Amino acid sequence: MTRTLLWGAVIACTVGCGGESDEDLVEDAEAITGCSSVTTVLLYSENTYELTLPNAFAAAQDPCTRYLVDLPHLAADHTMPRTGADQVHGLGPNFHALAEFSWSGWAEWIAQSPGTRSWYLAGKLFRKRMLDAGYEVPGGDTWVINEFPSAIRSGVNNVREDAADAVRGLFEGDGSAHAQGVVFIAGIGQTLQNFSVYKPNVQNWLQDTAFWNAMRAHVRWFSYEVYADPHVDCVADSNVVADADHVNAYLEHVPRLADAGGSRTAVAAAYLARSYVPLLNAAWNSDNGFGDNVIPLPPFEKFSRLQIYATHVWAANHPFPGRRIGFAWAPKSATVAEQQDLAGEIAHSVARAYPAGAFYNLGKLACSSDGSLDGCGCQVAGEYNPGWGVFASF
Repeated sequence: MTRTLLWGAVIACTVGCGGESDEDLVEDAEAITGCSSVTTVLLYSENTYELTLPNAFAAAQDPCTRYLVDLPHLAADHTMPRTGADQVHGLGPNFHALAEFSWSGWAEWIAQSPGTRSWYLAGKLFRKRMLDAGYEVPGGDTWVINEFPSAIRSGVNNVREDAADAVRGLFEGDGSAHAQGVVFIAGIGQTLQNFSVYKPNVQNWLQDTAFWNAMRAHVRWFSYEVYADPHVDCVADSNVVADADHVNAYLEHVPRLADAGGSRTAVAAAYLARSYVPLLNAAWNSDNGFGDNVIPLPPFEKFSRLQIYATHVWAANHPFPGRRIGFAWAPKSATVAEQQDLAGEIAHSVARAYPAGAFYNLGKLACSSDGSLDGCGCQVAGEYNPGWGVFASF
């Protein structure tokens, strides 16, 4: 099987993307042979080793889309990567496995021998364990940190310095093959009402040039957990365009604030423009950790398509997130048939909205094959949260 390499920028839009440069377009064209643009899809799951969502994307795969599949760490030892990269590779030449580096697991490992163990050494050791577990580095596979803690925003207890050391060790490995990877970072719920602490913390974080330079050097995809809540976005008697505006105020609030910060946040803004990936909500029937998703499956499928549509529309008019999108798969109390149905809806929505060689003005195809927005017209009792509009200005 011919496997594509992992590296190369993925921000390029063929028409109408607000921030692509000639350098981005060249790198993007080189990422997958024969492709003028490349889409990147991140697939996280609490049970990814079952490959329900990756299998759905494999059935609807596009030759110019790169699929990065998180394989969660072992339950018995959180410092050990899971085997199974070969199963991911079997889904297609553009499917790559992500070995999950557990932040909490390695924090415990370091604490067992303070002064002799460090985040840098943890990263280097994990890269060795990846090779032992069968990950192909180089060759397309890489590492993913799950997850940077929310304290990264406030910067307490040197957590940003620890993060920079960890990604440097993961990048370097034993020195024989450098590998940029992925990080997930814990977000905050869309129902937040008091922004008086959260926004200043994000502002401070975005101005930490040393942190963002470390991310730029060692982390290719920076994914923020923005689990939109259907009760906040699928407001009864609203319309899809208004719903998408409210979804985006939340999904894109971190790079949006970086963009608004001017010279104070220029390093963060430039990095996020080429690396930010919104990690969307695919946790139907869950009411813990992913928002309140306890609604019937049909409106949740419309809500899933709405998130994809909104992400595409924003990317077509802003420098981020380009052709990058991710999903956190965590349905609860769902039958196999229900899971397969939801996974298929998500995969086909992405395939329609992000076809090879085309991008601008195709977001409506996320909703339906004929472009009707009705397919994104979720209706759930609730109300908009206008507070996220504060991130439009610094």
